[in-house]
Amino acid sequence: MLELTEAETKQIKVQIDANGLRYEASGTAEEMIPQILQFLSQAVPTYDLARKLLYVSDLASLADKIADCAKMTNTGQLLLTKGDLAADRAILVILFMAYLANKTAKRESDSLSIEEISNGVGKASKTIRNMIVELQRSGLIERAERGRYKITPKGLMQLEAFTLNGSKKGGATE
Repeated sequence: MLELTEAETKQIKVQIDANGLRYEASGTAEEMIPQILQFLSQAVPTYDLARKLLYVSDLASLADKIADCAKMTNTGQLLLTKGDLAADRAILVILFMAYLANKTAKRESDSLSIEEISNGVGKASKTIRNMIVELQRSGLIERAERGRYKITPKGLMQLEAFTLNGSKKGGATE
């Protein structure tokens, strides 16, 4: 069996044909992404404009940002490891974890029930219900189905803007 080093497994090869221009390169994802974006900006002028207006969440960066305050068990249970986050921020973090777990096939759904959110953030269900109303009103979360909620793109943007330093000041709905 062929064993690859960590560096070898992170290598990618890219080939793009756009508007008669061709781009081929290989390297790590970290090296390639800026080069690909530069090529697309030159090859497809409207891409550069669209890129400035289009929001695409950086899930890896966001996961790194919250790694110190949230974890997922091997059974798929989501937990906050930092108990001093404001309730609204804690709910967004736990719903992001569900979203990420769904995207990485660790959970079937990206939505959570009030009870799951309450257990994950360690706050009373009544507190969660009250905060959910505010988060929905702000457009940061939405009802996925009866009694279940999920984070919205606006919620992801808001979470990316936070510094999760444990401060109870400056919650998501301010």
